[in-house]
Amino acid sequence: MNDTALIAPSTGFLRRALRHPSFLTGAVIALAIAATAALSLVWTPHDYTAIDIALKMRSPSADHWLGTDPFGRDTFSMIMRGAVTSIAVSFVAVGIGMAIGVPLGLLAAARRGGPIDHAVMRTADFVFAFPALLIAIMLREVFGPGVTNAMIAIGIFNVPVFARVAYGASLPIWQRDFIMAARVAGKGRALITLEHVLPNIASVLIVQATIQLSLGILAEAALSYIGLGVQPPMPSWGRMLNEAQTYMAIAPRLALAPGLTIVATVLGLNLLGDGLRDLLDPRLARER
Repeated sequence: MNDTALIAPSTGFLRRALRHPSFLTGAVIALAIAATAALSLVWTPHDYTAIDIALKMRSPSADHWLGTDPFGRDTFSMIMRGAVTSIAVSFVAVGIGMAIGVPLGLLAAARRGGPIDHAVMRTADFVFAFPALLIAIMLREVFGPGVTNAMIAIGIFNVPVFARVAYGASLPIWQRDFIMAARVAGKGRALITLEHVLPNIASVLIVQATIQLSLGILAEAALSYIGLGVQPPMPSWGRMLNEAQTYMAIAPRLALAPGLTIVATVLGLNLLGDGLRDLLDPRLARER
């Protein structure tokens, strides 16, 4: 059996994707957030860092679509620019997790039952015991708060996640007949991993990366909410929630705007991940 048979065929993928409501909904939301972030790099309705006390707490209007905050800053402009922060932190954190975790998981699977396997997986279990919040607190005590430390903290937390996923997905592949044939042909473990194992678990890793992106959005918002993430004057959805809690009784819109944005973004990425899981699973693909 050809090893690429485990990967969902490209033929008909677009047709099936257009008929998949979860994938379509998630893709539209994710693209809308990404487009908003890209647009904010070159244009926002107002300067998101400009403080004008004379304009503080303005209600939504034609000039300020979501009103202004207690410092007179335009809420919609801050939401737009905050998307850049959330996406950047989440993507970098997932990149760190994949760059370190996937090779470790593949290495452990290739050396299953040996000391390398046990060392890698037990280390992953140890790191997994430390949540991103605790890692961020430790990094803050050493280097101070900031977006870089938030990326590193979330990235470190992602490493054991991807290591476990790569390890678990790789083990069944090593039992397949084409792996035995590759061994008989004289290929080493490293070459087999790169040519046969990794391509066959790529779909699993893609789906997991999508899920971790949504979790990264939540983690960044949480860290910024407690002051461990993005620092002023750069906008952050989490810090906007923190600043809005004092005004919940008189201006709940200040919390609703970033809160609903976070919910929509996470929901979109989760729907996208669910859709990709269905579309990239060869068994579900045949059913469709």
